[in-house]
Amino acid sequence: MKRLKFIYTLNTEFSAPVTHHAFSVMFLPKDTNRQKIDKLDIYISDKENYRLTEDNFGNRKFYGLIEKTHDRFEVIVSGEVQTGLDICEEFTLNPFAYSFLKAQTALTQPGEKIKEYHKSLELEKLTGDYDKALCVMNTLHYTFAYDTEATAVHETAENALALGRGVCQDYAHIMLSLLRMEGIPARYVVGMMTGEGSSHAWVEALCNGYWYGFDPTNNKLVNADYIRVSCGRDSADCSVIRGNFYGCVTQRQNEKVVVEKDE
Repeated sequence: MKRLKFIYTLNTEFSAPVTHHAFSVMFLPKDTNRQKIDKLDIYISDKENYRLTEDNFGNRKFYGLIEKTHDRFEVIVSGEVQTGLDICEEFTLNPFAYSFLKAQTALTQPGEKIKEYHKSLELEKLTGDYDKALCVMNTLHYTFAYDTEATAVHETAENALALGRGVCQDYAHIMLSLLRMEGIPARYVVGMMTGEGSSHAWVEALCNGYWYGFDPTNNKLVNADYIRVSCGRDSADCSVIRGNFYGCVTQRQNEKVVVEKDE
């Protein structure tokens, strides 16, 4: 077990002033079997009042409206979390309730490249879903290259695998596609890891009624170094920020995550 403290900062700069800015931010970790949130603070520039809600996946988010003119929007979420309380996220008595997570999405739909890759794994030689997930994680880690310049935000798993390189989002989408081809319910997860950088993505697979976390980018089982924030069918369900505003502008976003052990 570890006690971690984190600071998540998201800055949005507009090329010109905007107004009537409606926003929704989904970056609020919550208690699970594996983690307990001891402290959580939210700062929003130019906005003191906001409302909390949850989506259909149980992800927490906050939303509000900034009516006055502004050219910058900043969100800071910080807190303290106990991690490593269990090796799984949760247990479900009714795995059939998650059958929809066996279905491919537009971002995970396999094409010829993924089908060939799936065949090469020879997963039929393995008996358990957990072992199959481990095999996919390990093989993908060593056959796919990390490259921050290779793919776009809305890249599909098929295109990313064809390129042979991408970021954590691409690793997760490819792994989701492969697990779902095996009939294993699997979900996309957004969260944080110890260190400094950006938010991270990994996969949770339902094995024998338990949700286990697999990180193909780092070839690690999710442990006490991870803080879980949100989950969904793919990255589209876990978008950190959404919104609209009045103004004909361009915008630039900068994200920073710092997670360290709380001494």
